[in-house]
Order: sequence, then C-alpha cells, then structure tokens
Amino acid sequence: MVIRSLLGASMLAVWLLLAGVAQAASTAVETRDLVVSDGTGNMSDARLNLLAEQAQGMLERVVAFWSADSGVGRFGKIRVVFDVPRRGNYSCVFYWEGRGPERVRTVRVFGCDKPLQMLAHKLTSAVLPQQDKLIRNMMGILAEEQLGNPLTFPRCGYGGDDWVLALLYTGVYIPLSELGPDHESWGMRDAGGGRLMVLDRAKQHRSYAEAGSFGHHLYQTYGLGKILRLQRLSHELRRPWQEVFGLSLPQLEAEWLAALRAGEQARGTEVSVLAGFFNADPVTACARAQQLASREP
Repeated sequence: MVIRSLLGASMLAVWLLLAGVAQAASTAVETRDLVVSDGTGNMSDARLNLLAEQAQGMLERVVAFWSADSGVGRFGKIRVVFDVPRRGNYSCVFYWEGRGPERVRTVRVFGCDKPLQMLAHKLTSAVLPQQDKLIRNMMGILAEEQLGNPLTFPRCGYGGDDWVLALLYTGVYIPLSELGPDHESWGMRDAGGGRLMVLDRAKQHRSYAEAGSFGHHLYQTYGLGKILRLQRLSHELRRPWQEVFGLSLPQLEAEWLAALRAGEQARGTEVSVLAGFFNADPVTACARAQQLASREP
C-alpha cells in the first residue's frame, strides 16, 4: 500500500509538472489587436507583457502612418511570436498560418533582447497584405525607415540610397524589372510556415536595398496616397505603375536613379565604405555596416 501510494503521488507530481509546462508553453498576452506569445519557452510574464506593449505600440504607429486599420474585423487579431535570433541575426517574418477561413496573420520576431528589428516592416505586411514582393517590400522597408530601427536589414545603419549608389558603383545593381512578385528572383525560397530560405544572400541584400530606396523615392516624390493606391489597385491589376503614377516602371526607375546620382557627391564617404564592405564579402556587408554604425556617435 505504501509503495502504491508513493507511485500514485509520483505520477500525480509528474502530471502536474507536465500540465504546468503545457500551460507555460501556451501562455499568451492579448492586446487590442494582437495575441503575443513566447516562442523561446523561457520568458517571464513581465518580459512578455512588456514586449506585447511594444508590439501593440508599433502596430498603432504603423496603422497611423498608413491611415489604415489593423484588419481585426476582417482577419482577426495578429499573432506575434517572440523567438530567439535566427542564426545570430535579428529579423522578422510575416506569414499566414493555417488554411482557408482559419488563416491567422502571424509575425514571428527573431531576437528581442536588444531593440527589435524589422517589426514595422512586417506589421505593415500584416495590415496591408500584398502578394507582390516588390510592392510589399517597398512599403515595409519604408515603414521601418520612418518608424522602426535604423539598424534593420537592408539599411543596416545607413541610408538605402547609400547602398544603391554603392551597388551602382560596384556594378552589381539589379534592374527593378528583374525583381519579380515571388521569392525566387530575390535569391530566396518559401519553405512554408514562415520559413524563408536565403539561397543567395548577396542578391537578397541588393534587391531589398533597391526596393527600399525606390519606395522612399516614390514616397518623397509622389506621396503616401499614390503608394496606397498602388497597393489597392495591384489586387486587380498586375503592377499598375502606369495607372497610378502615369509612368512605366522603367521610367520611374530612371527618374529615381537620376535623383540618386544627382546627390551622389554629398554621400561619397558612405558610398565608398559600403562599396568596400560589399566588395570584400557581400554576405557579411550588412553585419559590418551595423557594427560601424553602432560605434558612430
């Protein structure tokens, strides 16, 4: 009887322990627009609550910037998962989790011990879903530039224009017409479930830097309203540049590059530094730029 009682007590203790682990693993904090959870498995309640407040605050700034709504009425709350850095890098991804009417907008944040990176970018993708990767990244990088962390990829602590001028200087610029709506032309592949495989990191950085600088040019030259119209109309027409801006993509690209070259002399030092990073090793160019930018006053 004693042995049976001890076994019963042990089994009860194990069950309670497993139940506690399951409860901790499913812990989530809900805000007005988000369901925020811990993907690391070791975050305190206080830390998770703080991150939830930061994410909700960023979402509110994103919504205000785009004059949009959070989409909760149409799609439900956005799920935000805070996780460990991916291969040592801070970043975010946006994806739809589930299928059909049960799909949930999900933003997974890789790295949260230091200031968050790419959160404004991916929350923009959640608020204004867009199939075309060029339009999606133009808008996301613009939001990150205006609201987020300047160390975020692809700027990595410097201006997007500086990176594009460095690409032109080193002869590795990619014409915008070659950046398709899917991942492959950006040096990437979708592995499903929010897992993006980078097949060509140099091409990824080049294409993202160009999209960000081009989006900034459209914002400065034509205003946010035109970019929002491009976003809306692109659900009906394929890349409606002419319909929105009155110019084709090659014409808009030529206008943007001419404006960049007109200001190239003032950016000579930054362009030279970034070109040197890219020439030495395009895979580590962003990390080296971040390190240098973090040391500068």
